[in-house]
Amino acid sequence: MRYYRRIILSLLCGLASLHMVHADTLTVELELPVIRTPQYEAPFVAVWLEQKGQRRALQTLSVWYNDKKWLKDLRRWWRKAGRYGEENFDAVSSASRVAGRYKERWELTDIAAGDYILYLEAAREHGDRTVLKQPIRFGAAQAQQFELVGGKEIGAVSIQIKPTQVTQSTTEAQVQPQPVQE
Repeated sequence: MRYYRRIILSLLCGLASLHMVHADTLTVELELPVIRTPQYEAPFVAVWLEQKGQRRALQTLSVWYNDKKWLKDLRRWWRKAGRYGEENFDAVSSASRVAGRYKERWELTDIAAGDYILYLEAAREHGDRTVLKQPIRFGAAQAQQFELVGGKEIGAVSIQIKPTQVTQSTTEAQVQPQPVQE
């Protein structure tokens, strides 16, 4: 009896060491429109994910800014993520950018399969504020493509999600069943 328990335990350990990991690639291409005004400042932009049904930011993907004291102007992002994790978003931040078309890509291996909402927010000093959101799904079998109509501070946005499946083994050596001596 003990022998069979040992074999079953060894098999279960072997099965537990192999698991499927999904790694979705999220690509966002956005346009910052040309705004003709004498006091033009490049907008601050934040891109983040929320799990559907939750009312808090799950992960900040990108923040573009030139002075931390004005990050509060990204009101929605600031309330959900910015004020709580200043040290965390430094790794995903860069300088604010002038008008043009920009492409950002993220390999999301630590996001569980499921439904999410992707948010994009832009705010400009002496200007307006635009918030766009798109429901998305990670872990889907097929690629997804979304086109969003922009607002005053963010122009057209293209979102693409490409799924990949990777099998990983978490053990370095296989456990071999050993008979139990009685």
